[in-house]
Amino acid sequence: MASAQEIYKANLDAVSAGILTGDFRLIVQHIGVPILMATGSREVVVSSVEEMEILISDYRQQLIAKGLVEYRRTCLWAEFQPSMPDMIVGGHRTEIRSATGFIVPPYHCRLALMRIDGRWKAIWEQAHIAEESLEFLAADIALAQQQAHAALTARLRPQQSSSEG
Repeated sequence: MASAQEIYKANLDAVSAGILTGDFRLIVQHIGVPILMATGSREVVVSSVEEMEILISDYRQQLIAKGLVEYRRTCLWAEFQPSMPDMIVGGHRTEIRSATGFIVPPYHCRLALMRIDGRWKAIWEQAHIAEESLEFLAADIALAQQQAHAALTARLRPQQSSSEG
């Protein structure tokens, strides 16, 4: 049986290769939908393959415009969750380079993988990078989700107050 680190590394390598080459089919084989993706300033729930394709395509185009030649993610640690044998959590370092150096300074991420239909897929990712450095998540999708959440929260508060009384 493969170790948690081997599984995590295989997922990182496949998605990295897909981003570098533009192979979207390879990427979606290793990313679950829905997936929660977050940075320090944004959070997005990608709820369809179509949204994932838009997000990955936009992200890749930014990198190409900045001279992408290498996209490497290195597993720092990974472990199976004791109470959930079909889940792995781990951490990795992302390095994105052009011919002249780093496109953005290397940054760390945390990732959760879950075995879905026999495949290990990412279901949650937290990138420790400022959105000002690189737009990791689609701003329009993030804003729409934040507005929907705020509207729903505002709508539920009066109902919760009246049910508590």
